[in-house]
Amino acid sequence: MTDSHIKISVCIPAYKHPEYLLRALTSLATQQCSSWEVVITDDSPDDSVYQVVQQFRHQLPIQYFKNTPAHGMPANWNTCYDKARGAYIKILHDDDWLAHPQALEKMAAALDNNPDCDFVYTAFSNHYLESGSIEEMRCHPFYQRLLSKSPINLFQRNFIGPPSVIMHRNKPAYRYDVKTRWVVDIDFYMQVLEANPRFVYIDEVLVNVGISGEQITRDCFRVREVEIPENFYLLRKHSVKALNNIYVYDFFWRMLRNLEIRHVSDLRASGLEGDIPIPVLQMLTLQRQFPLRLLRIGPLSKMLMSFAYLFRKRL
Repeated sequence: MTDSHIKISVCIPAYKHPEYLLRALTSLATQQCSSWEVVITDDSPDDSVYQVVQQFRHQLPIQYFKNTPAHGMPANWNTCYDKARGAYIKILHDDDWLAHPQALEKMAAALDNNPDCDFVYTAFSNHYLESGSIEEMRCHPFYQRLLSKSPINLFQRNFIGPPSVIMHRNKPAYRYDVKTRWVVDIDFYMQVLEANPRFVYIDEVLVNVGISGEQITRDCFRVREVEIPENFYLLRKHSVKALNNIYVYDFFWRMLRNLEIRHVSDLRASGLEGDIPIPVLQMLTLQRQFPLRLLRIGPLSKMLMSFAYLFRKRL
């Protein structure tokens, strides 16, 4: 239930790492923002997050909730959303922080000025915590056009970014799929943009994203048993006919190649259940004709993918 007096709910689903949360809340304390709240739902097994929250009780409009037992990711994200009373939700993971004192106001203004739009995202900076390097990430106009054509093009790559770079209207239908982990953010973006395809992109770095060795990416990237079931689940959920889209087709071609999937038995061993789309079977048949070392040659792989796409069985 939203509260007409609150415009923005900053939702922080927390789990340990009090030093990261301290940085996130410090960035929030600089915000030149009115009519907002900070909602923290805590999955930690100790009181380390609570102790940090106590330091900001008089600086920030905080609502704190301890999950007992822990809800897990992404159920904790949804729990945080369920507590949000603002018209707009700004999710901020506890290892990320805002880069500009007007970050919240600028993102909210984008929604204010576009009442037919539910979704806004922004440029951001990746901060690699081990090396100390920083990389600015901006959404190229080409990818903005792809997104405007169809959110299914996010299969090609996640050119929006992690959830901390978005703000959206607070609607009960906008929740994270607890069956996903690896594709949870892409699935959420597709869900929102399929419901309302209008969006605003702000080409200004308003969010800093902390990249550490403990993040989920390190546990899931190039792991067959994670990537195969989740990506096929996402495909079925949003329509197998998406394989008629060359960007989606190319994604599955590259995934099979990169994970060294050569046979249907490899897909089954990775945890894939149910029918396998015919275009995927055709990909496997063609890729088996070539050694993996040749398939890893970019131009050759792209040429073979294009050939396979042209002669695929349409769905």
